[in-house]
Amino acid sequence: MDMNDDILGLVLERVSSHVALIRAAAVCRRWRRAIADAAFLRRYRSLHAPTAAGYYHNCYPPIRFHRGSGGPAFVPSSPRMVDARRFSLDFLPGGAWSWDIKDSRGSLLLMDSPLATSVPFGFRDQLVCEPLTRRYKRILPPTGLGLDNRCSFVASYLLDGEASEADGLISMSNFRVLCTFSRGVVTQAAMFAVNSTWSKKSIDHIAPSSVLSRLFGRGGDSWYFYGGDNTLISLDGSTGEFSSSVLPAIEDWDVLILGSRCFVTDGRDGKPRIFTVVKNTMKVFARLNGGEWTLDKRVLLSEATRRLKAYQPSSFSRSPSILTSGAGLVVLSPQYGGIWPFSIDLDTMDSAPVTRDMGKMVYRDEGV
Repeated sequence: MDMNDDILGLVLERVSSHVALIRAAAVCRRWRRAIADAAFLRRYRSLHAPTAAGYYHNCYPPIRFHRGSGGPAFVPSSPRMVDARRFSLDFLPGGAWSWDIKDSRGSLLLMDSPLATSVPFGFRDQLVCEPLTRRYKRILPPTGLGLDNRCSFVASYLLDGEASEADGLISMSNFRVLCTFSRGVVTQAAMFAVNSTWSKKSIDHIAPSSVLSRLFGRGGDSWYFYGGDNTLISLDGSTGEFSSSVLPAIEDWDVLILGSRCFVTDGRDGKPRIFTVVKNTMKVFARLNGGEWTLDKRVLLSEATRRLKAYQPSSFSRSPSILTSGAGLVVLSPQYGGIWPFSIDLDTMDSAPVTRDMGKMVYRDEGV
């Protein structure tokens, strides 16, 4: 029986699983268009909490010697339910092999190409894409904002749409990208809107603004930067606004940051966690009701990994290498006694063997 678009939308809204909705989008072009519609996604997200269709990670180390090699990989959260081929990036200009993922929000990925830069200020070739619908939009270099050849491009961050547009939920029709540029020790910022316009972003209230070059990691939909003096600066991925919080004085954060011994990542509940790794000890800090940070868990790595097959008592005489941080886990590897990557669950502090290095960061894709 044929049904009009309104009835089809009502039927699809009642699909309770995000994974099942992704499979429905693969049925035909009409269903894919209906599911990709911004108004439909707004209604669907108001009825169903988001779940991850899977996770992307950049190949590490990257291989770019010939076409078809390397490129980001997608790992489905449920291989039986999610067809990884639907999340292929082979539709990107030049092929997936020439792009790296820099950020992700909802069903969108922010990507850049290390093979090409635009002048001035070394602005990399960038785009935002939606793998499920195989759409992308290039991010053109900013003009007319007072940026000149003395400025250098630093980084880009993918943000939700304006609150007045589609209830602020991110989509290909309303996303924003915040880019930072450095001039000496001072950082400047500019905002790209989906209509290809740029505007200057004031960050004068952040003191000093140079902290935006000291990236601490991403967690709970925000990016974090270390501001010195136990101060953490956060960039809210929903609003595009900056705020600050104070880190516990029980740690020497200047030393930890300098030695790359601590980062921010997501807990399994979607809230940010700070983890530190110093020699044999790993600590996890959580934020109480969005307020102050406090020590949540700690574990001796030599005890947590004792039952793993590759375990050696001498492995933790020095701090292990931090390989990957993802949703609810950290992947580490000893520097001595052989290389044997293992993961630590941030909730249980249990360990598990890891068969391969997944790169420096894992990027979540909600599919819809």
